[in-house]
Amino acid sequence: MKLPSILNLMTDDLAIDLGTSRTRVFARGRGIVVNEPSLLAYDTPSQEVVAVGLEALELEGRASGDIQIISPLKDGVVADPTFAGKLLEHYLRKARDGRSTLSRKVLVSIPADASTVEHRALYYAAKEAGVGNVHFVNKGIVAILGSGVDPDDQRATLVVDIGAGTTTIAAMVHNHLIFTRTLRVGGNDMDLALIDMIKQNHNILVGPRTAERVKIELGCAVPLDQENTTMVKGRSTIGGNPEMAVVNSIEIHEAIEPLVSRIVNAVQDALEALPPEASGDIYDRGMMLAGGASLLAGLDERLSKETELSVQLTESPQRAVIRGLGLLFENPLALRRAIIKSES
Repeated sequence: MKLPSILNLMTDDLAIDLGTSRTRVFARGRGIVVNEPSLLAYDTPSQEVVAVGLEALELEGRASGDIQIISPLKDGVVADPTFAGKLLEHYLRKARDGRSTLSRKVLVSIPADASTVEHRALYYAAKEAGVGNVHFVNKGIVAILGSGVDPDDQRATLVVDIGAGTTTIAAMVHNHLIFTRTLRVGGNDMDLALIDMIKQNHNILVGPRTAERVKIELGCAVPLDQENTTMVKGRSTIGGNPEMAVVNSIEIHEAIEPLVSRIVNAVQDALEALPPEASGDIYDRGMMLAGGASLLAGLDERLSKETELSVQLTESPQRAVIRGLGLLFENPLALRRAIIKSES
């Protein structure tokens, strides 16, 4: 029996899906070890972090005026490098769980079209978290791998990964990415649209958690045959008192429809940009949906109707990217092709 080396006992290979809504960490040999909200709470006067992840989520909408709850990530990239570093440091410590203090290799997914400034912000956050050797990985490739696609497949595969902050559209043939595009639209934008709609239509301020619940319960990418309703509670914009209102599926659909249309149009543009032979493959195979926001009711039906292609949800679509990152550890060729940039 081969015994693990001392180096292996002291180090971990880690992969990080630093998402706008959730952060997931994969440890090689152990699987997904962290899956929590990309939130932290800090005290404004001292700038001290008081809660991270699920604990920060519990404070959202309930904390005192001095406590701010933020996500240091926006549209799939780092918006606040300092707080992103603190978030990442917390989750890396949790992922290592006392097993190691170093990581020989850390993979982080990032949109393929991320700017130099966005790369530097993510690198700064990684350095703040104590990561010395980080590889930025093309999010489109790992979304495809995490959707169960064989990287050596000779036919083209199209995957649409709709997350909280971005929509990534990617196509691959035989370990080669032939198309990728990132649209800075996702599930969080739908939540914000619902917050605005409830404020305008019902004069009530609600928080992101309420908006997300409304989206999950009644949000739909196609008009519903029957009107349904749900109750929301929040703060009146008129008197400032706690207030309740009933919102219906028609106004919910109207609020998110412009965002759904942007996603559908981006997919149609991607299909028009594919090489002819790849288009033929996609015609036969259809497309796959990944990402948490792909679970929006009726989205697969809407895309199928608009593109005249079959549309299939991947298994556990929220975890497609982190699954794909984990698979890269076992496929050196795919890893080399997926790396956009390495920093140490």
